[in-house]
Amino acid sequence: MTSPGLGRRRLLPLVAAGWLAAASLSGCAGGGEESTHSHPGSPGLRVAVAPNVVLDAATSGLRADKDLASEAGSVTFAGLRGPDEIRTQLTSGSVDLLTLPSNIAANLHTRGVDVRILGVVDGPSDVLLGPEKADASWSALRGATVHVPFKGDVNDVLFRRLAEENGLKAGEDFSITYHATLPDLLTAVGSGKAEYALMPEHQASLAASAAAKSGAPKRQVLELGEQWRRTTGQTGFPTYAIGVRGAFADDHPDLLKRINQALTDSARTATAEPGQVAPQVAERTGAPQALVTRLLNRLSPGYRTADAARTELAALFEELAATSPDLIGGRAPDASIYATADS
Repeated sequence: MTSPGLGRRRLLPLVAAGWLAAASLSGCAGGGEESTHSHPGSPGLRVAVAPNVVLDAATSGLRADKDLASEAGSVTFAGLRGPDEIRTQLTSGSVDLLTLPSNIAANLHTRGVDVRILGVVDGPSDVLLGPEKADASWSALRGATVHVPFKGDVNDVLFRRLAEENGLKAGEDFSITYHATLPDLLTAVGSGKAEYALMPEHQASLAASAAAKSGAPKRQVLELGEQWRRTTGQTGFPTYAIGVRGAFADDHPDLLKRINQALTDSARTATAEPGQVAPQVAERTGAPQALVTRLLNRLSPGYRTADAARTELAALFEELAATSPDLIGGRAPDASIYATADS
């Protein structure tokens, strides 16, 4: 399979977000739980969400939907700390629904872990920050140094490959300085030491604010999701998924319909009325409320069911199977990875 915008050339691997990117998007996730409702005798719904602004906003309807709470009996929420915790919670059956990078869902599913993709969340994407007067184009990077977190992670590889597709080769036309942690990179940007930086939101906005205060104002030069769509010709950037435990999907197909509706409604509310969810999202993620509102206005969170996103996801997985199969467990997952309301 060939990426539409690249003719017969293949975009190199890691086009779905890896866990380091997910963790950096969210900051540190807590492990504490909160229960919104409880009705003995019902199955209960246990949800784990990374405290990322877009992911939290897009799943906020699960907390407020009274019909869902009544049908499920109880809705309990917990944080996520990393990929090992995803695997542990899924294999132990201690979580029913969770946010995770799409390629990790595929990797776990292919390796026999009981997880399926219920839908995808649109919106999360790394951005490239640069000097306030920098051109909003790839050409701005020629001769520059770009600071990037997590060498070899998904967004690092995707960034370098997209740069190559746009006429720039890392190590020749521009250089890269890697940072082992996101806080280290945030400090470098905020202090003015990092001229260009690839960062996830909401940290990119925080770094830009700190840089402005230090006298080195920044602007968004490029956004990876937009560049992926423009370069490949695809209509979406389905790198983040809502995963569901397979046994739960099999046992509660009617509840999946209610969950899909709650997720659709919450994404719509977060886009149309960000001020309505911003206070709670800010409290859960630790991001300033004003920043949450601005990001939701700009990123317009969306939710699409697995059925609606299947073509994009399948194309993504086929591409990874051909170019970097280790990211998805050695091969593209079969159709059983897609959970539907009739699962």
